[in-house]
Order: sequence, then C-alpha cells, then structure tokens
Amino acid sequence: MPDESARRSKGGFRTEWKIFAWCFIVAAVLWLFTALNEQYTSSITVAAKYINLPKDKVFIKPLPDEFKIMVTAKGWDLMSNYFRKKAESITVDLNDYRKTDVLITRRLQDRFALLMSQKITIGEVFPETISLLKDEKGSKKVPVHFIQDITCRDQFGFGGEITYTPDSVIVTGPASIVKTIDHVDTEDQLIKGLDKVSTYEVKLKEPEPKNLTYNPNKISAVIPVYQLTEKKISVPVEVINYSKKDTLKLIPEKVSVIYQAPVNKFNTIDSTQFQAIIDGSQIDTSAREPLKIQLITQPKYTYNIRLNPDFVDYIIKK
Repeated sequence: MPDESARRSKGGFRTEWKIFAWCFIVAAVLWLFTALNEQYTSSITVAAKYINLPKDKVFIKPLPDEFKIMVTAKGWDLMSNYFRKKAESITVDLNDYRKTDVLITRRLQDRFALLMSQKITIGEVFPETISLLKDEKGSKKVPVHFIQDITCRDQFGFGGEITYTPDSVIVTGPASIVKTIDHVDTEDQLIKGLDKVSTYEVKLKEPEPKNLTYNPNKISAVIPVYQLTEKKISVPVEVINYSKKDTLKLIPEKVSVIYQAPVNKFNTIDSTQFQAIIDGSQIDTSAREPLKIQLITQPKYTYNIRLNPDFVDYIIKK
C-alpha cells in the first residue's frame, strides 16, 4: 500500500508540471504575438557601393561604407525583413552627382525602400549628407616607422639594428592631405621571448583618413637576436675634475669590466670602447673615503655590465 500511494503522488506531481509547462508556453506565445503586433522604430544598416568614381581626382573626405536607416514597422514586418536579408547594399552612381559638392542622403530614400517590405516606413538616413568635394590626386614617398615592443629570452640579446624592407612606401590620396604626411607607422608589435634571428611581416596602420592608400601596405622586418656570451676585460680608470698640482695615484689603476655581448659582436668589442672614470672633485682628504668608479662610455650591444671593483682607493703625493 505505501508503494501504491507513492506512485500516485509522483504521477500527480508530473501531471501538475506538464500543466504548468503548457500554460507557460501558451502565455509566452500569446505575449510574443502581442509584442510583434506593436509598432517599433529600429535601425537597419545598408552597405554602400559606388560606381563611376573620378579617375584623376579623389574625394577629400572618405565616402561612407554604409548607411544607417531609421525604419518604423510592426514587429512582424521588421522580423520578416531581417530574416529575408534583403537590405544588403545600395549602389550609388557618382555620375548622377557630378555637378554637386554634397549628396543629401534622404534623396536616396526611394532606393532604400526598394530593398525592404512595403510595410516598412523609411525615416532618417545617416549620415545625412555626403561631401563630394574633390581634390587633385597626389602621391609621395615617405619613410616607415617600425613601432615595436620586443623582448628577448634570457641570455639572448640584440646583435644589430632591426632592418625592414621596404623602408619607405608611396602614399596616394588627396594632394592637400598627402603633402602633410611625413611618415607612416606600422601596427604596434608586441613580440616576446625571441632567441634567434627572426623575420616578421608587419602591416602598416590603417590610413587615416581612409581615402589614403599605401603601396605596399606591409613590410618585412628582420630582428637580429643572438645568444649572449660573457667576457672580462681590463680598463684603465681615468681621473676627471682634478686640477691640483699634487699627484693622485689610484689603487687599483685599472678596473675589470665584465659584460655580455651577442656572439656576432663578441670579437668586435675591446677595452678601447669603454671609459671608466672617477670624479676628482669628490676627493675628501680628511675622510679618505674610496671613490666610486663610473662607466661613462660603453659600446652598443653590451649587456649586464659589472665593474670589479666598484670603488678605488687613492694616494696623494705632494
């Protein structure tokens, strides 16, 4: 008997859930029908295509790539238009506007209406106007600036300058704008953990304004990264800012410079490329404190430089 009662209780619970689910579905459908029967204002994006562009001149302001159209219709019609994907693009023949400097886009409303259901009302169009002012086409060659943030793997470093080809490009566009351009930047590069000579294709930043073009629009950059190796050399310590007649003797007179250099530069670096000094104006004859050695000259492509010792003692001979 307890088992029979439990089964009846479970069956009743399932029936109640089924009734609730059906009621929920019916309510949702009724709500959807009611909502879709209401009037709505929405926006539709239509791509813009242009034909018969001028051959010898260019527009000072870029032509818009798309139009944003405000439309009013019932939810049914808006949803139907969306699923039909009818409003894809509109073609603008620029020959029709040769004698004007401004295109008022509301004049295209009839063209937009052809893309949509007759039950949809066309409202405002954005942009409201398109500038058709033209300028002579200009071109010039400008250098490329390679923008990079590059790090090397531990125990690796740069063994030369980053080179890229081409190092300049041709910029073409409205002559009044082209003449103001003095360089073109690459897209920002974030490259981490390099451990060898590497080559990257890098795009140039998108032109601004968009009616400029670059030829070519990318470069090939070679980044010279090599393994580091350590070396120790002896460098004489020079005295500056010491004008007294007394003789100053340093102990020691030379300092060991320990550094790392990339393997391709290792044999080109010698002691003459380093300059170590102490500042004679810091001498305190009463305290006789050791003097700090400063390395004021060092060759490029040296890393992790250390001095041994860091200080020198001195003797003043009268």
